[in-house]
Amino acid sequence: MKNRISFTLAGGALIAAAFAFGGTSGLNKGEKVTPFHPAHFAGPLKNSDKCFPCTFQARPQVQVWVTNDTPGNAVAIAKDLSAAMKKYDSKEFKALVVFVADKKNADSVKKSVLEATKGIDNVGMAVITKDNEAIANYKISLSSEVKNTVFAYKDWTVMNKMVNLKADKAGLDSLNAAITQLVK
Repeated sequence: MKNRISFTLAGGALIAAAFAFGGTSGLNKGEKVTPFHPAHFAGPLKNSDKCFPCTFQARPQVQVWVTNDTPGNAVAIAKDLSAAMKKYDSKEFKALVVFVADKKNADSVKKSVLEATKGIDNVGMAVITKDNEAIANYKISLSSEVKNTVFAYKDWTVMNKMVNLKADKAGLDSLNAAITQLVK
């Protein structure tokens, strides 16, 4: 767990420039997100397993699936999404960060994430186990090379996908550009 996030698995040109992973993870542009039921522990669906896309329907949304990220990067992405939710509140923009964990670590994931993300109360936070069918449905790679997979979608349709989003200026600029496209 050294440099890996302890609450995940234990054991355009601007957008392209922000990512280093050459492999595949996640639904592609034009594909549809599907219903799934993670264990929400923060945000608007806290203490439920309600489907995020089902609840917020056609609204502009971002999902970040965290598999092997560092704590600092995951928290910085969540903070950026929180700011975007406030900025685009009138457009009803919603965001969810899904932490992928082993069954035995799911509770410790929740605790660690809550501690690391204090003050970020509007972004949905959820945990899902590696064996959940949503992993396959969303085509999430569990490869150690994949840190995170980000979907920007509206009307259930993926408009942008990012793999290994870095929460540096270029990465967050690309995320915010994707969000701006969603809320138009």
